[in-house]
Amino acid sequence: MYTINDIKVELLNPEEVKNFIKNHGIFACQCYNTPEKFAERVGLSCLKEGHTSGSRADMFKFRIHCPRYTADQIMRHAVGTAINCQSQRYVDMDDNFNIFVPDKVAQDNILRKTYLNYEDECRNRYKAIRALMDCYEITGEEANDLMRTMLPIGVECNLTMGFTVEALIHFMNKRLCFRADAPIRKVAQEMRKVVLDAEPRYAEFLVPQCKTLMYCPEKHGCGMYPNKKDIMELIQLGYQAKKEDDSDSNNIYGSSIH
Repeated sequence: MYTINDIKVELLNPEEVKNFIKNHGIFACQCYNTPEKFAERVGLSCLKEGHTSGSRADMFKFRIHCPRYTADQIMRHAVGTAINCQSQRYVDMDDNFNIFVPDKVAQDNILRKTYLNYEDECRNRYKAIRALMDCYEITGEEANDLMRTMLPIGVECNLTMGFTVEALIHFMNKRLCFRADAPIRKVAQEMRKVVLDAEPRYAEFLVPQCKTLMYCPEKHGCGMYPNKKDIMELIQLGYQAKKEDDSDSNNIYGSSIH
């Protein structure tokens, strides 16, 4: 049984990541002819202020083990990334493949048993059709190409992926959100963990979007932060109250001067 706890993430270049903020600063120092000895400070300052152009020469590189449909979601992050996903055409899928079982299903005896029965049925049918193809002398890449059409979307797979710091921050903004699908949120949590193990100073940047904006941009939020409409109404009330205070102050000072 393949569950959310079996989702794994490995940071492939932790030693390089330890130097990314300094590298960022070395690039950014050119803007003002800042001495390179201040590169670390400049890099961190640029990161805090959102000036990330100097960081694009470096990539955080990950190996990710997750359900195939989660990999498809991850690969939608195409800007500032480099992606290679395990091929179902060139890689032989034996009849021992696992299908992702969601937490709610795994925790219920009846649902879990039903899922596992389905998983066994998929494996048996895959094995039977593969044997039939052998009879027709359809083997290797050609057989894989035909057989992958019957693999469940929840089958486990592997991918390697690189992110610039901008792309990684954007990924975390979207995928650490409680509105994100549970498996991809787990991937984001594991990615964040391995990055912070290498360089803890990225912690304040690798967060859900609401923690940066201080409001929830989602139409149906989780309630952790107010939505944008509520924030705008509060700002408008505060602005109106300030105008009234300023008006009262002007009246008082005006009458006393007069």
